[in-house]
Amino acid sequence: MLGKVFFVKNVTKFMFAAAISVALWGCVQPQPMATTAASSNDSKTSKQTTTVAPLQTAKLKNSDCIKCHIKEPNDINRNGGKHKTAVTCLDCHVEHLPNGVKTIPECSRCHNPSKQAHFTLGKREVCLGCHRNPHTPLDISIADTPASSKACKTCHPEKAEEFKKYPSKHAQKNCTFCHPQKHKRFKTCLECHKPHASFMVFKDCLKCHKPHSPLNITYADDTPSKYCGACHDEIYTMLSKSKAKHSKFNCAFCHKRKHPTVPKCQDCHQKVHSESILSRFNDDCLKCHQNPHDLLI
Repeated sequence: MLGKVFFVKNVTKFMFAAAISVALWGCVQPQPMATTAASSNDSKTSKQTTTVAPLQTAKLKNSDCIKCHIKEPNDINRNGGKHKTAVTCLDCHVEHLPNGVKTIPECSRCHNPSKQAHFTLGKREVCLGCHRNPHTPLDISIADTPASSKACKTCHPEKAEEFKKYPSKHAQKNCTFCHPQKHKRFKTCLECHKPHASFMVFKDCLKCHKPHSPLNITYADDTPSKYCGACHDEIYTMLSKSKAKHSKFNCAFCHKRKHPTVPKCQDCHQKVHSESILSRFNDDCLKCHQNPHDLLI
């Protein structure tokens, strides 16, 4: 029994000593040294490393727009004007999510107010009052308001000057009274006015009357006399029935180019009579030739 106890004690001492030895052995063993990276020229020993580049946002192209926006590119192709030929989608829409939120530009970004009076009328909201779809800028829809007339006159200043120079009831109307709702549309004269004669059509009105100065009546030398007779019926009838040479001429031959033009007989007839007769009547031909429209009366 005593021997057995002795054996157990010795075994325990041995195991304890072995454990201490193992622990000490690990401490005294040489530790691995940090190695210097091999030269890049030493392809056998250098380690290959892969650098991962940061993610980059893809850059939009004009051809990408139609992938999401169907109507707008179709509108531009149909009636885009210079918005189709002079600029691209990305020239106007310089920002787009996620790279920016100002996707809709101000019109003044391209249409510089310092270059044309029309561009000084206001911001985009004002522009859209007539140019309702920026992708079809010349498809213009106009309201009958003084503001619209102001816009018209910035592009057509010569018409504004004509109104000012030759006042008429036309000048008192908004431009859109005669040019309603759509740009380049116009009413014909006979939509508001009765013709001077039943045979007259719209193109006949324009032989004498300009729409922006209707009381400044002008005409060509070959204007048929029947147009004059529509207003001057008695005189036209007298001239037509006369046997004198004046009846062979159009009214516009004597009453040249502008109404009312009354010529002097001497413009055509010079020194027809002797000086004694001319001096007696003081060049007043009508003392004898009472009516130039029928000299034989």
